[in-house]
Amino acid sequence: MIKKEKGRNKYSVSDHIFAITVVSFMCLAIISLPFLLFYSVMHLISLTTDVRINSFGTFSSIKIILKFFITTLVITGVVDTIFSIILNRSKGILGFLSEALLMLAFFYFYVLIYSLVSNEIVMTDKGRLYVSLFLFLMYLSIHVVYIGSKRLYELIVKK
Repeated sequence: MIKKEKGRNKYSVSDHIFAITVVSFMCLAIISLPFLLFYSVMHLISLTTDVRINSFGTFSSIKIILKFFITTLVITGVVDTIFSIILNRSKGILGFLSEALLMLAFFYFYVLIYSLVSNEIVMTDKGRLYVSLFLFLMYLSIHVVYIGSKRLYELIVKK
């Protein structure tokens, strides 16, 4: 026979289903909200005459921008890691500014190469600048969110 421990909470099947559902929705939100923001801004940029997305409809446009989004995430992650390792010696505001300027230059060259190679997203010089500045602002927003969450964590832990 199995001995039951006293004082142990018993969770029902409904509790497990609720927990799995909440975690699933949280994971879905964590993944989908950044892409929806990225898609919305790219769609707004494509409404200008400087950027054209060659698509046949909304689903095709989502597919093209999703491919650009995933490629951008992977390449930016690799390049940011390399820049962080190289610039590890210079910490503080000087290190952050030098890394930010390198990332801005990287984003411009990345968008330039992507627009030249890809026939799906066609950009003029101003369009490349718009997209690279948008990517750079998204990159900076990640640092702002990181700093804010770090301070929030410190406030919670100190209590």
